[in-house]
Amino acid sequence: MTSEEKTLAGRILLLMGSKTFKEKELPQEISEKIDEAIALDMTIIVGEAAGACRLYQDYLELKHYPDVVVGHARSMRYNAGSWRTVKYGDDLKERERAMIEAADSALVIWADRSGVIAENLELLKRRSIPTFLYEYETKTGKAAGSWLDPDRIYDTYYDMKEYWRSQKEQKCQKGRAEET
Repeated sequence: MTSEEKTLAGRILLLMGSKTFKEKELPQEISEKIDEAIALDMTIIVGEAAGACRLYQDYLELKHYPDVVVGHARSMRYNAGSWRTVKYGDDLKERERAMIEAADSALVIWADRSGVIAENLELLKRRSIPTFLYEYETKTGKAAGSWLDPDRIYDTYYDMKEYWRSQKEQKCQKGRAEET
């Protein structure tokens, strides 16, 4: 499947993006993909942080789209449409990972090569989730949209982070087992 043939898939769309994305409105490529998801009656999961997620929410509210879930970790900071909320974890990493696991497709705004988003892009890529990526550099205003490239490395440290995450998880499980 070529980049031009890719499309949103499944029933659940994840909208994710950098909090440093401070534009006044969504890029046209992104709003067109959201409109496509609305036409397909997809459930849309969106975060509640500043930046891209607020723009996503404001756009969905403007469209009066009801099938939206706002994902959060510790607390709810923003819910433009008074939509249903789901706690996807106790911290940012848990929330991001759980939201990705729930998604069939994703739209991502990646500003200034954010490390958190880079890690999420690796996870989306490795799970083969169809993802449209909008890259933006705030200093130059340079922007480009395309489908996630399965051959590109978005986070060079991803494998190391996953190794240490699994080591920490094993240590926690071992500690819990010893307590019982």
